[in-house]
Amino acid sequence: MERKASKNKQFSKIIFPNWDEVIHSYLNELNAEFPQTNFSEYVKIFFDKIEEIRNIGFGNHIAQTMQMALTASALTKPEVDKSIISSKISNLQGEFNQFHSIFELNTGNFIYVDPNVENLLGIHPNVFSIPNLFGLNPDITLYHPNDVSHVIRWAGIAYGVLSFPNFKINSSKEYYKVNFRLATELSNNPKIKSKKFVELEKKCFLKANDEEDNLKFPRYHLDKWTVYDAENFTYVKPQFVSDPHSSEIMNSLAYLMNAYLLDIHPKYLLMLNGRKQFDRNKEIALSLNKSIEETCGIVDFYTENQIADTFAKTIRNKVYQTCKKWDSFGDYSEIMSEQQSLDYCHRLGLLTIPNSIISHIYRNISY
Repeated sequence: MERKASKNKQFSKIIFPNWDEVIHSYLNELNAEFPQTNFSEYVKIFFDKIEEIRNIGFGNHIAQTMQMALTASALTKPEVDKSIISSKISNLQGEFNQFHSIFELNTGNFIYVDPNVENLLGIHPNVFSIPNLFGLNPDITLYHPNDVSHVIRWAGIAYGVLSFPNFKINSSKEYYKVNFRLATELSNNPKIKSKKFVELEKKCFLKANDEEDNLKFPRYHLDKWTVYDAENFTYVKPQFVSDPHSSEIMNSLAYLMNAYLLDIHPKYLLMLNGRKQFDRNKEIALSLNKSIEETCGIVDFYTENQIADTFAKTIRNKVYQTCKKWDSFGDYSEIMSEQQSLDYCHRLGLLTIPNSIISHIYRNISY
């Protein structure tokens, strides 16, 4: 490709792809890996699940989010004797700071909560419930206002990812993990109560054992909860854990679903991603220009002034408005700095961008 020196004259002629284009590019590549699945099926599933998550909104029961991707066979799966479930739980080996629960998809709530939750959190098992954890009970609050909306959104995205052909939890060692904060105001342990918040890591095992029927969405989920001090907590952290290749694909799909929903243009997120690495706008411009040159052959595309103007005039307000739209509980103030924009984008789950997604953004630049 002929090298083109723009001298800023080409600025209006280069076009970054939107999320729709990036998604189609990524799904097309994914389809090549699984040729037995029709590409149009991948696209339809992706955008159908996006619309279901978007339409749920906030104020509805989180069970709607969790059930959106279920197959009919999961909901008609026979009920299991609760004593058998309790027996399995009691035989599980956990760390000193862990407890377990079992979530039933049909009811959208826990059918079992390990009594050890009271030792670790000072909260009775009956209080540790889906309505109390996710802002559905106005009388009991266990959530952190800056975390709860994101946990709910990521739950829907996780189920959306698992609805794709060729992805399922095949082992009792594979799981979906998310970290968030729990309020301790209701704790009957004065030491725990004084902390105000602790961090919970939830590992959701869709298969409690390897002998279970090969269903994508069994009726019951086994959850393993680990309690940490919240002092070093930063943001809600969702992640699929499987073999390295499957984990990369599922986490990339989850990122794309989240990015499409929140709708902050890829170009702006690349600039914010650059801000994570560099303090100066000149360095961000040089980094972006290098990637654009490697992809398109166009040089000297961005200047440091253009980066600064985009941050101040466009990105700050866009990120702020996105936070207000998608986080009905969180506390946000108008953005006055790039560091604040970074913080909010981390909270939204838009940073860090997976390398595979960055690659598809650049390869779909047109000019």
